[in-house]
Amino acid sequence: MNRKYLLCLLMTALLAVCLHADDYRWVKGTFSWKGNGTLTTQVIPLYGESYRVNYASPQKGALRITVVDVATRGALPTKEIVNTQKVFQPGSKSASGPQNAMLIIEGDGRPWEVRVDQCLSSIQEWKLKLFLKELQKPVERLAVWTGTGSEELIFDGKSAPWKIRVAQEGDGVVAVSVKSEKSKPYYQTQLYGNGQKGEGWIPAAGTVTINVIASDTDWSIEAVK
Repeated sequence: MNRKYLLCLLMTALLAVCLHADDYRWVKGTFSWKGNGTLTTQVIPLYGESYRVNYASPQKGALRITVVDVATRGALPTKEIVNTQKVFQPGSKSASGPQNAMLIIEGDGRPWEVRVDQCLSSIQEWKLKLFLKELQKPVERLAVWTGTGSEELIFDGKSAPWKIRVAQEGDGVVAVSVKSEKSKPYYQTQLYGNGQKGEGWIPAAGTVTINVIASDTDWSIEAVK
């Protein structure tokens, strides 16, 4: 009788685990970004069958968001899911996505916020937490630049992806853009005032041009990995 009772308990526990594993729920803000220009995000994992991209522009700026499949390094076509170049309509769209993706966010200079929600099981949510924990590891500094006025910088990002970090130290405006050798825009932002910061990912290896436009205000830029 004891053996049958233990077996029954074991089967009940296994059934509970299986049911719990299939208990899907929408997890909001698995990844999020803020900016006011062009931003290429880091590669993000899409664990669930469905995700949605929520976006907003408080000042009703034009915004275009493209989700790029990177699991097979470009074998699948780019999927443009949001295009508001003519009329901005706040909202979200859902789609079945690739396992790994990155977002290309293109704005017109006005502030925007973008958030990715995912429909996850408890196991998938646990995997996501492990991934986010890995992102907290110390970064490796590749290069540092500082200045006061406008400047053009050339940097050879031999290892990709890498991240650019921009900080303003003073009043005024600092505009920064990063482009490839073929003038493909990777990152663009404008900072307004002391203490403002911005960052974005550069997804491809190779030489980039970093253009800084500033007037009588200090700034600093880091390339980190």
